[in-house]
Amino acid sequence: MSEKHGYQVDEFIDALRTVADAQRELNRVLRRTPQRLRLRRGRELLEKSPHEFLAYCALVRVLKRHHEFLSKGGGVLVVRVPTHWPLEDFEPLADFCFGTGKDREKFDFSVCCHGPKNRKGKWEFQPQKYLSAPRTIVFIPTGAELHAEFDTAVDWTVDLEIFDGRCVASLCRFLGAGKLDDDDRDFLRQQDVGLVDSTFRRGRPAERAIGRLRKLASLATNNNPTLPLSSFGPAGEWGQSLGRDLELWRKGVLPWKQVAKGILLYGPPGTGKTSFAKSLAVDSNAHFIAASLGQWQSSGHMGDLLKAMYAAFAEAKACAPSILFVDEFDSFGHRAKLSGDNAQYMLEVINAMLEAVDGATSREGVIIVAASNLPERIDPAFLRSGRLEKHVELSKPNIREREAILTHYLPEFTGDVALKAIARNLGGKSGSDLEYISRQVRQRARDESRLPRVGDLEELVPVFIPLTPEELWRICLHEAGHAVLAKVFNIGIVTSVEVYTEDHRADQDDDIHGLTTIFAPLTTLQTESSYRAEIAMKLAGIAAEEVFVGDRSTASGGSEKGDLAEATDLAIRMVGLFGMGSTLRVVPVRFLDTKDAALFQRYSFLQDDIDDILQSGFEEARGTLIRHRDVVLSLAEALRQKPKVFGDELDSLLLPLPSRSSRAVFTRDRDLMNVPVAG
Repeated sequence: MSEKHGYQVDEFIDALRTVADAQRELNRVLRRTPQRLRLRRGRELLEKSPHEFLAYCALVRVLKRHHEFLSKGGGVLVVRVPTHWPLEDFEPLADFCFGTGKDREKFDFSVCCHGPKNRKGKWEFQPQKYLSAPRTIVFIPTGAELHAEFDTAVDWTVDLEIFDGRCVASLCRFLGAGKLDDDDRDFLRQQDVGLVDSTFRRGRPAERAIGRLRKLASLATNNNPTLPLSSFGPAGEWGQSLGRDLELWRKGVLPWKQVAKGILLYGPPGTGKTSFAKSLAVDSNAHFIAASLGQWQSSGHMGDLLKAMYAAFAEAKACAPSILFVDEFDSFGHRAKLSGDNAQYMLEVINAMLEAVDGATSREGVIIVAASNLPERIDPAFLRSGRLEKHVELSKPNIREREAILTHYLPEFTGDVALKAIARNLGGKSGSDLEYISRQVRQRARDESRLPRVGDLEELVPVFIPLTPEELWRICLHEAGHAVLAKVFNIGIVTSVEVYTEDHRADQDDDIHGLTTIFAPLTTLQTESSYRAEIAMKLAGIAAEEVFVGDRSTASGGSEKGDLAEATDLAIRMVGLFGMGSTLRVVPVRFLDTKDAALFQRYSFLQDDIDDILQSGFEEARGTLIRHRDVVLSLAEALRQKPKVFGDELDSLLLPLPSRSSRAVFTRDRDLMNVPVAG
């Protein structure tokens, strides 16, 4: 080879090296340079769909903030979309940002609109199909479960803020729709997507359309009126305090950690648990969401159940402040009492709900209102601080609350002197009963083409037959029996004894005809004797009827708060928890539900012991009342003369009675608690 030819070969090799170095440098620069987005295509969407324009703007903002994703390095970007926004919008929007589908292949990225599991709990897509591309965008509803393969590979997770102020302002400017303030944007954010397209129309003021939407929402609220919180007693007081705190939280004055996290409402059906939650939302100007385990379970498999549950929490958080009402909360059950084939299933559901309810996790702005008719069946972990930390029993409304409810549903009767008497005569009626009566009043007026009259309401009030003299005497003896046994067994200080006549019926339960109130000492240690004494006192009412009238009435039964129910509950605890029967065998605490109808079938050894304890208590009460016959009759006669005996008069009537020494130990305790004994 000639020297000249060899020189040319060297030059060629050097040139190739230079080209290779330049290619490497170009690749390095390309890797560091983000892919250009097509930022000026948004206006093409305006005529087609204003809501897609807003979604496009929000997506562009997310992508511009993630330069590394747009560069050659790429990665996996998970974008959480508001739950009410159609997920299928975002795959074409991603193409719109980068170009056409063909350009997607050139840019080498993939888009996955993440769906839920099917009814069999299986995913219906393969993540690897998407993860094989250098860049992967995963759109998923806020709060939904993310496939484990995506969760493992994810590099960035972001929330899509669709109603950004600048995007809305641009939309209004391009369409000539005027300006919107922050309140209007917040209101529109909570509406269905279809209403966004109806609101933003070229040359039409968006503010006017939002005003119409607000009016429609107000009409819907008026068609489903809520009760004032003041009609819900202690629960209403808690709600009013919460409303004040939420207002301070909105202003940034009060941190979320100082706001109440949740409340458990319990009590019999019809006492207004659902109405309270709705009223709380209206009074607090908060978003309202109603849910239940049954509703979530109807979605299908456990994966669908959990998805529906998480979606409810996600919606509540997105619309904060929110009231999330969970009805029939006892449906979740108690982990320690789970059994059978579905035990593992329910354990996972309870654990997931505990995690969602936990105030320490990110549920800022979400207040949980749980309702239950059977609070004893709720897992205690739900009821600790930071979760459902406030527990309030909702009872049937008293006379003042009944009057307030009637005035709310029939405001034209406000101030009518007859309303108080009507409310008094509706003792034992629930809030839903009163709402039904009010609707009947309006129906009658409509049928006759006139305005409602208070006479219509008076005609619908149940007619109560006054107690006969014989019935009144029986109730007086019944309550006197409770008071005498309480004094003899030194259960506490009897502060008052009263009977309810036709002019003074029980506000909380129309089966109750009297009340004996006792200040009983608190103690950390009870004995078998103290339990038996309390049972005898509970049974003293029917014992007095049998001794002095000759037979028993229904005055001690008919409700969970009746004398017989409470005495049985005490006896079950004596035997089942503390081994105070004929055997030392007990029932584990987690399995003991004194209101469980099948309890005696599962633990047959309880039955005979409990029968013996109750019968013994009844005989003890009978014998004591016979021995102190004169005191019982004197107190009963005083009650017949006036419905309530208390103070010095009561002390004087009970003074001749001795106190049994087995209860004397309790008089040394400093603290006292109020123990009403319903007759």
